[in-house]
Amino acid sequence: MMKKTMKSALSAAVFLTVLIALLAGLSSLLEYKGGREKIAPFMERAEQCDVLFFGDSHAYSGIYPMELWENYGIASYNLANYDLTIPVSYWVMRNALLTCKPEVVVLDVNQIWKQEKLCTSSGDLHTGLDGFPLTRTKLKAIFDLMDDPLLTDEDGQRYMDLRPEFIFPFIKYHARWSELTPQDLKPRYNQELGGERNIAVAPPDAYEITASTADEQGFGFVYLRRFIEHCQDMGIRVMLTNLPYPCRNNNEEQLYTNAVVYTAEEYGIEYFDFVYMDQIVDYSTDCYDPASHLNPSGAWKVTDFIGQHLSQAYDLPDHRGEAAYAAWESDYAAYRDLKLQSLCKEPEPYSFLMLLADPSFSTVLLIPKDSALYTDDLAMQLAENAGRRHLMVPDMDEAVWSDSLMPLELLLQEVNGCYLAVIDRNAGTIGECMGGGSLSTSFGSVTLDASTGAATVENQSGSFQLSIQPGTDVHAAVLDKQSGEVLYERAVKL
Repeated sequence: MMKKTMKSALSAAVFLTVLIALLAGLSSLLEYKGGREKIAPFMERAEQCDVLFFGDSHAYSGIYPMELWENYGIASYNLANYDLTIPVSYWVMRNALLTCKPEVVVLDVNQIWKQEKLCTSSGDLHTGLDGFPLTRTKLKAIFDLMDDPLLTDEDGQRYMDLRPEFIFPFIKYHARWSELTPQDLKPRYNQELGGERNIAVAPPDAYEITASTADEQGFGFVYLRRFIEHCQDMGIRVMLTNLPYPCRNNNEEQLYTNAVVYTAEEYGIEYFDFVYMDQIVDYSTDCYDPASHLNPSGAWKVTDFIGQHLSQAYDLPDHRGEAAYAAWESDYAAYRDLKLQSLCKEPEPYSFLMLLADPSFSTVLLIPKDSALYTDDLAMQLAENAGRRHLMVPDMDEAVWSDSLMPLELLLQEVNGCYLAVIDRNAGTIGECMGGGSLSTSFGSVTLDASTGAATVENQSGSFQLSIQPGTDVHAAVLDKQSGEVLYERAVKL
């Protein structure tokens, strides 16, 4: 009898094990892959991360960890996501710190003004949480965040009633068979270490900066304090940011982000409110949409400022060249290729000009004397923007533009022939000539032929010629930063 009972128990255990494995496999197949694609690369490298970023879409699209790796050797990951409130960022941080102990965490406080714990999009919340394994901490997060019986998502569903699908995502996605694509079988994991590039150029909304502040209220400040205290209890340093965006007139959000400075002072931590730092980005060239997010040009500038500050003020190690971090080098090579592909495929002329500000590549600009660029304010601003870079004022943590606000000085002079500029990002220099001439670079030379208007790039492997294309306004070549190899060229009409 006992043997029969044990055999039945063993059979039941095997059945349950197989059933759980089957359900886990089906859940993995059917679930929306956004959360998994976002978190899976982090889980693979969490223990090597010295910096983690948290926040909403401002940080998600405004900070590029792979740029921090290229320029400073900082190992970091961006765990920000769309519409994540401060309470959700707190719990994302708690889940992330189960797998690692970084040197610094950076929280963007744009959502501090929200009075509720959750945003209206349950889908965004799934993306923020689903990628983490089910643990006691994740269960605490779900029950804490969804404790308001009156709070609903955009479909009118009570968040309290949605708890089961956040514990077992299979409940939400079990009927998703008809929506499956090849990507579900082989997810494309985030190659930007959690960041996202939003490619467009948008004129900014009218905005007005105010020094007024609001009193602390709502869950934003409650969980901001919990966020800081939990990290400090673990011996992790905290830095707060409010990434730049054109603040709309009478913008309530600004009143609350202004008040964060007092919280930062109370806890003895740094707070960079980029809304007031007018030498970091240029809204005329750096906005993805009119009132909120940065495009890659703006994000490169913000990331560069943060990278310089983290590497210096927080004494973070430079892991480039270390054998244990070889995978990061491979990831950067894939990321660089991804950026180059985006640039090559970008159909919109202004967005293409914006992407020429990429600090990973050198650039050659060839502009005919009858180009529409000379009468197109935005095109002129984008051309100038390609040559900008930051210089930090020592001991002041302030950024200034190198080569003045308009670095392509000759482009502003009277037009008397074809114009040539070489933005040599390996050397950090800019060369210009008009009508004809030769420019020396770190990789060789670039010569403008006065009679034909063609430019010849001489590099380590030979030469390459760019010729003015009839009916076009800007001819650009993207070069490897070290070798000067021409990776891509295009003539665009404005």
